[in-house]
Amino acid sequence: MKKALLTGCLLVLRLAVLAQTGEEKEKKLVQAITSFSAATLYNTYGIIGSISDGFGADAYDAETVKNLLNAQQELMDNLVKVVEDLKSSGTVSDSITINYITTAAAIMKNLKQQARLMTDYARTKKRSLLDEYEKQRNNNWKDISKLMGVKE
Repeated sequence: MKKALLTGCLLVLRLAVLAQTGEEKEKKLVQAITSFSAATLYNTYGIIGSISDGFGADAYDAETVKNLLNAQQELMDNLVKVVEDLKSSGTVSDSITINYITTAAAIMKNLKQQARLMTDYARTKKRSLLDEYEKQRNNNWKDISKLMGVKE
């Protein structure tokens, strides 16, 4: 009985998915993309900050900071390619989504710059790099907050 009920539920779910129009499917895809990218921006910002705090508290040395932040930079590079391909390939077509993707890609590049500045600071301990890092960090938070609709 349970097996038949489960099979019936799965069949109904499958039919509901098949019944969706292309526009409905694209809308759900766009919702998923924007949700995942917003979460990634927010979490990457937090990770870069945590690694930076770890360096400031002597929990990480410069080499560890470099390795951890290089991984974040590579992630941002890959995601920028993905979202820019969505735009250039015509996979998404509405202007709101294109604007979101363009803004998200710019923030990803700026997060990469934030990570690079901390890596350089950890290596050199030049105060000017720390000041640049702080400025970039604050600008990134403003941009992420605006994109996500979060009040600062």
